[in-house]
Amino acid sequence: MTEQSVSMNKKEKIILSALHLFAKNGFTETSVDTIAKHAKVSKGLTYSHFKNKEDLLRVVIESTITKMTDEMMRFENFSITSLLQNLKMSLIKNKDIIRLSILLLIHPQTPASVIKLLDSQKLELIELFSSLLEAKYNDKAKIEAELLLAIMDGITMDYVLNPDADILENRINYTIIKYV
Repeated sequence: MTEQSVSMNKKEKIILSALHLFAKNGFTETSVDTIAKHAKVSKGLTYSHFKNKEDLLRVVIESTITKMTDEMMRFENFSITSLLQNLKMSLIKNKDIIRLSILLLIHPQTPASVIKLLDSQKLELIELFSSLLEAKYNDKAKIEAELLLAIMDGITMDYVLNPDADILENRINYTIIKYV
């Protein structure tokens, strides 16, 4: 194994540890020292990869949200049904990422750069939902997309607080029936 791949593995460990601890304890309550200890690396190594805790959070969000979105948008066919089924699987698989995103959205001390990333994600989903709903709702597709996103946000919040896969399945299926 090369020195670069060992370093990359340590960087990935730092990112995963940060994700876990930020999701569990919140951004402001998690120190770089705690992240380094959890990742079993030195605090100095952490700072050699990331300028500060905000930079680490930005990288965590960019890497995890991007990965999750890519997974969610792998459709078998371009439809609301496929998208919502992918969302369901993504919620089950990525609870820490989802929990962190929710915490960041409601926390008053979330860095503006992170809020900007999350807002960008929201706009991307609204555009996607709009295109999927356009045939059925015509000029009302955007407002329906915003409503669908609000419904999905509620389902997501409930699942993070009460991770019951059967309830999630029922709600996703009902939403599919409502919008198809």
